[in-house]
Amino acid sequence: MLTKTTIAEITLAVDYERRNHKKIVFIPTMGALHDGHLALIETAQNLGDIIIVSIFVNKTQFNDPNDFKNYPRQIENDLARLRNLKVDYVFLPSDEELFEDEISNTIKVKNLSDCLCGSTRPGHFDGVALIITKMFNIVKPHVAIFGEKDFQQLAIIKKLVHDFNFDVEIFSQETVRETNGLAMSSRNQRLSESGIIKAAQLFNTLQEIKNELLNNPQQLLEILAKKQQKLLESGFEKIDYLEVRTAQDLKLVTIFDQKTPCRLFAAAFIEGVRLIDNIEL
Repeated sequence: MLTKTTIAEITLAVDYERRNHKKIVFIPTMGALHDGHLALIETAQNLGDIIIVSIFVNKTQFNDPNDFKNYPRQIENDLARLRNLKVDYVFLPSDEELFEDEISNTIKVKNLSDCLCGSTRPGHFDGVALIITKMFNIVKPHVAIFGEKDFQQLAIIKKLVHDFNFDVEIFSQETVRETNGLAMSSRNQRLSESGIIKAAQLFNTLQEIKNELLNNPQQLLEILAKKQQKLLESGFEKIDYLEVRTAQDLKLVTIFDQKTPCRLFAAAFIEGVRLIDNIEL
């Protein structure tokens, strides 16, 4: 495994691999790697020849300075975990390397960002689109892999690839969960043991909603209201959203129709940590 810290270094490596007709698979991360990230890497081994993992905490996608400051960073542990897998390159740039000068040109994400996390984290997806655009132009992957836990982000990246004609295939993977059902996330590290136990109620509640909806599809709004109150009573401090949206374009669903592919989305705070999750309906 080779670690590259500059754009020039990773570009040179990518150009070499491409000249040798190697298929490059890219996994962008913000570090604090967990088993969900490692599952993406295992999938990558079946999708191409060369695996590149980036680790970069992108400040442009944080609307809350404290969230950026507190985001877990553990580079040495991350590199040790990656060495045990078949990762060929780790791209580990500094802020100065990627944002040497103030960015004059930004990307404004519309439509798909006007809901869910976009409603409560202004500018977040603009920052995501910016860093993904930069990374795709630098790494030039044939395939990039993203997890479905960040389903809205996944939808936006697919649209970004379509709109800007990036020559990259986007591959998605199902959410990887703890044994208690909690979606794996780097932010979980900020929870106490009791917080992790309480946090599992988020996934459990989504499952309950799904089961009740299948039996009573006409009671969507009543079920959501009841379950939101249950989450608050179980220890969650705040619910950003708990709603059903179409899988294709994230349109809000108020009348549930099982013939339309939909997903159930949730974002909630516990111990000051914002957790997100979603499941297919």
